[in-house]
Amino acid sequence: MGLLSSLFGRGGEKTYRWKPLRCMPGDIVDLMRECERIEAPVVNLEVELDGVRQRVGMSSDYERGRGFFDTVWHVDDDEYPSLDAFLADATLGGRRFSDIDEPVLVIRDLELGDPRSSVLLAQRELKDE
Repeated sequence: MGLLSSLFGRGGEKTYRWKPLRCMPGDIVDLMRECERIEAPVVNLEVELDGVRQRVGMSSDYERGRGFFDTVWHVDDDEYPSLDAFLADATLGGRRFSDIDEPVLVIRDLELGDPRSSVLLAQRELKDE
C-alpha cells in the first residue's frame, strides 16, 4: 500500500489507525454533560449516521480569572446556546439528534484523534455482535 493510499480511503475520505467507535447518541450527550460538569467544555467529534459525516460537540471561550464562558453546542456550523436547545433542535443526518435510537459511529475526536481516548465513550462502546 502506497503512502497516499494509506492516508486516503475511497472517495478521498481519510482513513485512520483505529476503527470507528459505535455508541448511542445519548452517550455523546452524556460526554458533553460531563465535560460541562467538570468545567472542561470542549468536545469535538466527527460522527457518522446513515453514511453522512457531521461534526458534533461543544466549545467555550476561556479567559484567565474568568474561566470558561459562552459555551455553545453545535452540529457542523449550526450552534445552540444551551444543551436543552441542542436536544430540541439539533439534527444529525436530517433526524433530530435526541430522537435517534440507533448507534452512531464516532469516526474521530477532532482534539484527541482516536475516540477511545475519551474514557466515557470507550466505556460505552457498543461491540459488534
